Amino acid sequence: MKLLSAFLLGSAAVLSAAPRELAFQKLTLTGEYWCDGVNTADIDGDGRMDVIAGPFWYAGPDFKTRHPFYDPVPQVLEKNPTNSMFTFPYDFNGDGRVDLLVLGRVLFHEAFWYENPGAAEAKKPDARWKKHFVSRRVFGESPLFEDVDGDGRPEIVSISGETANDKIKQWGWYRPDWAHPAKPWTFVPVTEKGEFNHYYHGEGIGDINGDGRADLVLNEGWWEQPAKGAPAGTLWKKHPFVFSTDRGGAQMLIYDVNGDGRNDVVTAKNAHGWGLSWFEHRRDAAGAITFVEHRMMGTREEEKQFGVAFSQPHALTLADLDGDTLPDVVTGKRRWAHGPTGDVEPMATPVNYAFVLRRDRSAPGGAKFLPKLIDDASGLGTQVVAADVNGDRVPDVLTASKLGTFVFLTQRK
Repeated sequence: MKLLSAFLLGSAAVLSAAPRELAFQKLTLTGEYWCDGVNTADIDGDGRMDVIAGPFWYAGPDFKTRHPFYDPVPQVLEKNPTNSMFTFPYDFNGDGRVDLLVLGRVLFHEAFWYENPGAAEAKKPDARWKKHFVSRRVFGESPLFEDVDGDGRPEIVSISGETANDKIKQWGWYRPDWAHPAKPWTFVPVTEKGEFNHYYHGEGIGDINGDGRADLVLNEGWWEQPAKGAPAGTLWKKHPFVFSTDRGGAQMLIYDVNGDGRNDVVTAKNAHGWGLSWFEHRRDAAGAITFVEHRMMGTREEEKQFGVAFSQPHALTLADLDGDTLPDVVTGKRRWAHGPTGDVEPMATPVNYAFVLRRDRSAPGGAKFLPKLIDDASGLGTQVVAADVNGDRVPDVLTASKLGTFVFLTQRK
């Protein structure tokens, strides 16, 4: 299974193609609120992609039939998010079937992976997959599921700790014992100890310094992964840089925006407020790395300047939507993260947008992003995914929010 981290290491060597005009066909899988996370995989092994959202998987290619894999519990729109904030597919036990890792609310739910029982059992109306305990808690608002250590298998990038009273924490990852994947996962710390909030906003994985190793990027800087062969327990070197003086973003995207061969950073400035920027990777004469901010979207008062304004961009992903080989940014407005009266503009239009990348030497930093509306009646939760679900080799967009679960089929004109 290809992991996003491999895709993020793009370079100027990739030749761009002519971009295509975009349109999106909306599929509403359900108008019910079940989850804030969504993903896709071939669950039943029929060669067609299915969609996983909350307690259900929706069978492709039309996604009209849904099958449960854990107990469906109706959710209340006005209250806190569900027990399904993120879903990550992976074959954990090596039996050739796609299993499902489900992460819930930061302080309220244990993490489990659910073992795929096979197509016949998974399609039963009362199916309940065997679940395996991962961790009591997974801290951080946007945990990633990436191959960080280069062993070809993914880990949950997160913060240590199990209770709100654990004040001193470290960043690192949870990983299974791959010889015994049903056992609880262990935590591997990589940063120094600190007072990292369990609701921390803003994290990414990508190669910042170009040494071929994935680094950890947080709202307050980046941590350099040491070379292979470093003694066990070696902590990663911190390089301070503040990407946001506000709350911080969600998933931080690391890739070469302007084509200069250096990976840049794209991040929301406040996952519950305003702002979206890309940070250009710069180096001084001595080779020291810093970043220069180029804004992509601001407040409501700046809507005319940037062509769009929406608050609460609490999920981001990358995909080449228009076929020019350049990764575009996909995000949207989170729907009622803290209910209908919380956060900024909770009742504003629940949009999803693509910010289409154009490399342009006349633009600040040599690149610009053009906002393209995907939909204005859906919004997103904490996870947005771009993947080809209909087999046309074009990435589609998947979101889940308090308005339901949606697939937007990308159409290039």
